Amino acid sequence: MRRRHPSFEPGAFTLIELLVVVAVVSLLLGVLAPALSSARRSAESARCASNLRQAFLACRSYADDSAMALSGILAGGLGPAIGEPYAELPNWALVVQSYADRIGSTPGELYSNTSVLVCPAADAHYPQAMTRTYAMNGTGHAGLAAQPPTEDDPGWPADPDNYDDPDNPAHIRFDRVQRPTETPLLLDSAIASFPSNAPPPTRTASIIDFRQPEHVAARIGRFHAGGREFNCVRFDGSVRAARDPAPHWRRPLP
Repeated sequence: MRRRHPSFEPGAFTLIELLVVVAVVSLLLGVLAPALSSARRSAESARCASNLRQAFLACRSYADDSAMALSGILAGGLGPAIGEPYAELPNWALVVQSYADRIGSTPGELYSNTSVLVCPAADAHYPQAMTRTYAMNGTGHAGLAAQPPTEDDPGWPADPDNYDDPDNPAHIRFDRVQRPTETPLLLDSAIASFPSNAPPPTRTASIIDFRQPEHVAARIGRFHAGGREFNCVRFDGSVRAARDPAPHWRRPLP
């Protein structure tokens, strides 16, 4: 006859065993959480850099197209409008969307939460779904009067135009920009208060003039490296992070 072996039925976990499992899981989560958070932040920064490069290429292409259209009459090629017309082409943000083959011509048609105009870190920072989180460098095109030099500041000549003037939109001559490898074209921006032309709450500031202290204090969006850094794409197309504006960023753009 075959001998029957007694069947084995696993017993329930004891309280001590359950406590050990919980402790091990908690320990693993404590070890993995910082690494996962760091990986997520790195991925967001990489996507932001990719967005800025694509936005730069659209603005650069627009400047190149304008140079060809003018057949050399105006050297340098004008980039898209820095500010006005804010709700129409050729505003820089709408140009970016247009060159990305988005269909339409108005903010309602061209802006969306899933586009190159939205930094994922900025989108996570605000409670509402954002539709534009970058700003263009408008230094030298704010309609400011001439500033004489001082011991601490080189000053600047009177601005030739004003990005808030709907009758005379302001543009940057891309090929005349000095130090293009070090001068930002677009950068992360934050929601700020405006005396006029305030964007809706789903969009951050679209222009930063580095000569204006209130712009530097309120409009730069430090969404990376734990809120210490912002990404910016230079006029040569390179993307780098920065913690504070460099002194030469105050130089008026052509």
